[in-house]
Amino acid sequence: MTSYCSFLIANPLHCSLIESHAERVGWPISFLPDPSQRFWFHEGGTTIISHPHALGSQVVDGIPGQMLLINTAEEAVANNIVQLICAAYDIIEGNPGERVALRSVFPLPDDTAERDSIYDNLFRKRGFFEHFVGPSELAVAVATAAKAWSDRSLIYAIHKLSRSYATESITWWSAHPRYGQMFEKHSSLLSAHVGTSIAINLAFSAIEELQLQVKSSARKKRWLDLKAGQWNPAVLEDLRVRLRAAHIDPDSTMTWIVRGDRSLAETEITPVLGIPTPYSDGQTVRDVEVTLPDALHICSFIRNYMTAHRFGEASPFLGPYEVHNVQSLARQLILCACGLWRVSTDDLVKSS
Repeated sequence: MTSYCSFLIANPLHCSLIESHAERVGWPISFLPDPSQRFWFHEGGTTIISHPHALGSQVVDGIPGQMLLINTAEEAVANNIVQLICAAYDIIEGNPGERVALRSVFPLPDDTAERDSIYDNLFRKRGFFEHFVGPSELAVAVATAAKAWSDRSLIYAIHKLSRSYATESITWWSAHPRYGQMFEKHSSLLSAHVGTSIAINLAFSAIEELQLQVKSSARKKRWLDLKAGQWNPAVLEDLRVRLRAAHIDPDSTMTWIVRGDRSLAETEITPVLGIPTPYSDGQTVRDVEVTLPDALHICSFIRNYMTAHRFGEASPFLGPYEVHNVQSLARQLILCACGLWRVSTDDLVKSS
């Protein structure tokens, strides 16, 4: 049996909660006082040491964070657990995990002297030191990963969306209506068009892993009236049944971010769906509320006709907002499927 370092540091108050989620799926985990000595917890909050030379400058009454260890004879198992936790954290944050640890484990020797040497000469030196992280919602990430552990498709969905965020994404705050249109809707860089398409395709593929895409065909058309946006009841009900089976309310809605002048890509998407948000000004901020089925249609239209195959005239006019919308829908569906939509560590503590 080998103990594998995860580089993930937990708040000591959350360790029992994390252990309970791990125990339910048979993860062989334990905790070790943060060997990097970077994270310290106290009544006033958290002290994070930014540089190894500053070690020892923490608050006097600080309690060291606890590093997550995976204890197993199979390194692949340890890596799969840690990588899934890190990918789940990406989804909870809705951003790429720049602040998440190395996505691979480090074997720790049993010999105490050897371990101490690794701590002093590796973990407390530049290079490894910066990779020790203490994600605020680590407990939620563990709960999400544990929920997905028995479902290979859900695991793939989480990893695909994580890779989508890493390829291209914007922050949640930059999509706030107070900032209006922060990003150009079209890039002159041809490589950027490819990056956008990859991010969209990965996010939509995450939705397909959940089998929540709209299923229609030439024989079973999606719309009775395309111009009016009238669904074929059989197609819509099939989708609603699958959403409910995934523990997702089919009547839920999401905000579809639409900023600035209408782009060529936007004019291509049919039918026009959704209702303006209360804060929409009809010009710079044109966000709409759409039902989940409508959002799934828009995403599939973008993927099917603009990103998955040979680029058309409108494809280069997809940009950060379309990427954000597809990712946001995939994120909502995954977290709903895990039973953790809009759940925080505080919520988990209260329910435990």
